[in-house]
Amino acid sequence: MDIEIGDLVTLKGLSKQTEAPIGIVNKQIGFRMHEILWLNEDLAARFALVNQIKTHRLEVVSKALVQ
Repeated sequence: MDIEIGDLVTLKGLSKQTEAPIGIVNKQIGFRMHEILWLNEDLAARFALVNQIKTHRLEVVSKALVQ
C-alpha cells in the first residue's frame, strides 16, 4: 500500500495497540522517506520518533480522501 500525503500512519506492527503514536504524512522526502507530524507527541517521544521516517517502518491507519 502506497503512503500518500495526508494519510494517518503509525509504526508498523503497532496498529492494534491501545497506545500507539499516530501521525499525519506532511510530505515525501526522496524516494523512501516521509516527514510526519506526530499528533500525540508524548507517545512519539516515548518511542523516540523523529519527524523524518523511512517508509518501510510505517503502516497506514487511514487513507486520505483525494479529490
